Amino acid sequence: MIYPQNFEQKIGFDQIRQLLRDKCLSTLGEERVTNMAFSDQYAEVNEWLNQVTEFVRIIQEEDNFPDQFFFDVRPSLKRVRIEGMYLDEQELFDLRRSLETIRDIVRFLHKESEEEEGDSPYPSLRHLAGDIAVFPQLIGKIDGILNKYGKIKDNASNELARIRRELASTMEIFPVH
Repeated sequence: MIYPQNFEQKIGFDQIRQLLRDKCLSTLGEERVTNMAFSDQYAEVNEWLNQVTEFVRIIQEEDNFPDQFFFDVRPSLKRVRIEGMYLDEQELFDLRRSLETIRDIVRFLHKESEEEEGDSPYPSLRHLAGDIAVFPQLIGKIDGILNKYGKIKDNASNELARIRRELASTMEIFPVH
């Protein structure tokens, strides 16, 4: 425990936290910043500084860092844990794009080290991403359901294909004006 209780306010850490929160791309980042705390552990602070330095280098030097889609899909995933519940089209599309971004970030950090024969230019960030699961099979399954615009494909299932064929033939018989 740090003494006094208002130590972070006295040193301006709370203001830094707010500046960081304002720059976050999603609620996930905002939550992470909110949970940040002051540390007096040298190794921990040093690792954080290395991560920041490496990420600043990525921002300044790399054009292809994948940072497009960060969605907090946790509420949707909690809901579908209940039997009979499902993700709607937009939720599934957000999940797919989030998983793709995570996969691409992990690839980016690992690819860089492979090109350099195991010597990563971003070792602290690579270590941070080391235990992240990327679920490529899930991305593939979602791609079988949604098109590239996030809309359900006509052939996402046999039953849906049948229903849409019937609907299309009905629309030909009874055109809507």
